[in-house]
Amino acid sequence: MSRYSRQQLVPVIGVEGQEKLRDAKVLVIGAGGLGAPVLLYLAAAGVGTIGVADGDRIEVSNLQRQVLYRTCDAGRKKVDVAIEALKALNPDVDLRCYPQYVTPRDAGVLVHDYDIVVSASDSFAAKLMINDACVCEAVPCVHGGVSGIDGQIMTTLPGTACYRCAFNFTSRDASAVENFAQTGTLGPAAGVAGTLQAAEVMKYVCGYGTLLTDRILLFDLSESGFHTLPVMKREGCSCCR
Repeated sequence: MSRYSRQQLVPVIGVEGQEKLRDAKVLVIGAGGLGAPVLLYLAAAGVGTIGVADGDRIEVSNLQRQVLYRTCDAGRKKVDVAIEALKALNPDVDLRCYPQYVTPRDAGVLVHDYDIVVSASDSFAAKLMINDACVCEAVPCVHGGVSGIDGQIMTTLPGTACYRCAFNFTSRDASAVENFAQTGTLGPAAGVAGTLQAAEVMKYVCGYGTLLTDRILLFDLSESGFHTLPVMKREGCSCCR
């Protein structure tokens, strides 16, 4: 009660919302620039079960934006360090570790065990794969992306427009985009996107507010601008048709 006292004072949370958070199971795929703030906020909020999936190791170049990690962690697996940090933050959370890259073969089985998924990968191909698995398994997903000082957030529920409806990429298109250029990322931009993803999860679990379904939130930190664009289910979408 002491740990969550200030959170429970928020009218849309209260004791009932805190109990819903305790009973929730959230999978975060990607423990980098987006996943780090997502994991910190969800663990701090008291989400009962959190899965962390990432096959990457920490590099010094990650530290500018991936706030879970420290210089001494370089070379270690991200999921191992993330689990340690989250346990230290909130030992009451049940943490599940998946120290590998999620593949199309295991994505469906993995997301099926959770109430909601956070797509925090920095790869277009991975984002599409996570979207496809969540749509197939009827599992809600909060998508996020960041490039430079810009970011995008979108939530999908069973029956709403999916990520492919918003970004009409084939897997080949996605690979071409990724190979075209490697963009930089401003640390606070990743932090804003990840924080908004965590907020979407809490809204879904506690049942308040309006989710970012059938629309995408765009932000630009150079102008401190936020706006949304409608996203309609695309006729002929290979995933949600």
